[in-house]
Amino acid sequence: MWGIKINRFVNLAVAFLIFTLSSSNGTAIEILVQPGESIQAAVNNTSSGDLIIVKPGNYSENIIIGTQNLTIRSESGNPEDTIVSANNPNINVFHIRANNVTINGFKVRSAQYAEVTGIYLAGCSQCTISNNDLSENYLGLYLSNSKNNMITDNKMSLNEKYGIQLMHSEGNVLSNNSASSSHHGIVLENNCSDNNLTGNTASLNAGYGFYFINSSSNNLNNNTISRNDMGTYLINSNLNIISGNNILENIRYGMWISHSNYSIISGNTINKNNLGIRLNSSDNSTLSGNILVFNYISGLSMCPACDNNTIFNNYLNNTLNVEVGNRRNTWNMEKKAGVNIVGGPYLGGNFWANPVGTGFSQTAQDRDENGIADIKYNETNITDNLPLVPVSYPQQKAFPLANSSTDLTNSYIVFTNSSNNRTNLSTGLTDVTASKIANTPVSAKNSSIDDNYGTD
Repeated sequence: MWGIKINRFVNLAVAFLIFTLSSSNGTAIEILVQPGESIQAAVNNTSSGDLIIVKPGNYSENIIIGTQNLTIRSESGNPEDTIVSANNPNINVFHIRANNVTINGFKVRSAQYAEVTGIYLAGCSQCTISNNDLSENYLGLYLSNSKNNMITDNKMSLNEKYGIQLMHSEGNVLSNNSASSSHHGIVLENNCSDNNLTGNTASLNAGYGFYFINSSSNNLNNNTISRNDMGTYLINSNLNIISGNNILENIRYGMWISHSNYSIISGNTINKNNLGIRLNSSDNSTLSGNILVFNYISGLSMCPACDNNTIFNNYLNNTLNVEVGNRRNTWNMEKKAGVNIVGGPYLGGNFWANPVGTGFSQTAQDRDENGIADIKYNETNITDNLPLVPVSYPQQKAFPLANSSTDLTNSYIVFTNSSNNRTNLSTGLTDVTASKIANTPVSAKNSSIDDNYGTD
């Protein structure tokens, strides 16, 4: 009897020991790296699920990561006090070739070495790169054949080539990053698709803020794109959605769409560029709900090889609103109920204004006060059958507008009485807003413009 009880006890003890050992083998560990120690040495001793915390300091090394499900973060969360600099000119500072890796809170530098990338993801998925300063490298961040990664809240400036480059990569989210003062800001190249680029800032780049090459079905939403040579340039890239972006003060074009079809361009504010939007050999796209104002040469231009594009519910207020090379495009949708871009009750065509207040929509009659002009708008190669005019009582706060010295996001038009009863007939604006515009002439910048980016 006692022997049976002892055997049972031994068996239970052995089972408990085996369980404990197996559990400890699968338990994630936390490794602390001090200045003078090696981050790479810590990586070499990790298993899946481990956490490496790096103390503030300067670390000179190139780090290759092959451990899945690994987090490496600075203790402080402040990139300014935790700096990793390359000490090998042939390896990227962080080279990641594993899935579900997180890098957070570092300043990453290529040191004196040319063609060293700050963080490189090769064939990775489910990685998170956040809160890093990836400036002064050859490339700030490079994704190759990588998908479903999160790239958020990083700063990239003064990189020799690009802030961020994606190659053959899909399903990634790039949000709240700053890519500035490099050759190009953010580049998608060679079959990048289904990527979401949201809330990023691309500014002061010598070339393009955003550049899509042979990359289709991406979303470019709610970004700020300013003071680049060209704001956004798409070539051979179809089915992209470009919406809600603030595109301003770019030297050449706010947006150039070349040999790219089926784009949806909606809800963007495009102002104070030399040219607002240019379509070059691009078909079957829809432009709606955009605000194109105070662009110095033209708001929208389309070469003779652009066909079957639909342009409606846009607000245009430029010295030259549209320059188009053929009559094979549509300038209004069928009239239907819905709040239009100036607060009227119907969707139809576009609002045609000019900076001095004598544009068609600013002066056209609307006897039935339905927000649609009584006559068509005709211009060279343009017929808008349902041009918009102001209404007495807009159904929403009207969209932002500004003169050349006003912040577009903080100044609003409010239309008063429509038709013959509206105040300030020449502009349809309140007296205060109208006086701002009247006292600020708009003229073209002294900048030569050529069409070297694509052909007609």
